[in-house]
Amino acid sequence: CYLGYRYYGKRKSQNGSEYWICVKCNATATSFVDLSVVVRDEHTHLPDGTDKEVLEMRKNLKRKIIEESGLIDRIVEEAYHAIHAQPQSR
Repeated sequence: CYLGYRYYGKRKSQNGSEYWICVKCNATATSFVDLSVVVRDEHTHLPDGTDKEVLEMRKNLKRKIIEESGLIDRIVEEAYHAIHAQPQSR
């Protein structure tokens, strides 16, 4: 996610820069090895902060499943209950 927009990687160049395309429209971005990002084209939708939350949650679940020896069902159930125990901001 970058500025509330989610992208998928299209290709990586030999100089280390990466070309990205928005998952919801045709806006593109290029990230460079110096960590700068250039966004081209206008998005046809508003940014969505929940995308970042969902990706972070998935990353944490994958990490827990790899690191812990518990049952996957239990790990997912604990994450589900943790989400629903949080106060809703919307």
